[in-house]
Amino acid sequence: MKPLSSYPMNVQLKELDIKINLISGKHENLLANANVTFRFESGEYFTITGFSVWKSKFGGLNVTEPQKAGFKFCFFEKSLWNKVKKHILHAYDYATIPIAGQQDDDLPIL
Repeated sequence: MKPLSSYPMNVQLKELDIKINLISGKHENLLANANVTFRFESGEYFTITGFSVWKSKFGGLNVTEPQKAGFKFCFFEKSLWNKVKKHILHAYDYATIPIAGQQDDDLPIL
C-alpha cells in the first residue's frame, strides 16, 4: 500500500457557519439536520452537509456525522469533532427558541 501524500497548507480557520433545518414527523427521534461551513481567513470555505441532531435514548441530544447506511462520509479528529458538535448543538438550541407572538405554522425555516 502506498503511503498517504501530504501537502503543506497554511490555512487559518476563521469561523463556522451552521445552518439548522428543523424536522418533524420524519423519524420520532430525529430533530434537525445541519450543514456546517468552515470559513478561512483567506475567504475560502468548504461545507459539509448531512449532520443530524437526535434525541438520545439516554437523555439529552446527540449529533451524528454525515453517513448513509453506516458508511461515514467524513472523519474528524476527536477534539475538533467535540468542538463542531458543541457548536451544532448550540445552533440547534438557538433555532428552537420560539419567537414571541409567532404561531407554530408561521415559523421560518432557518
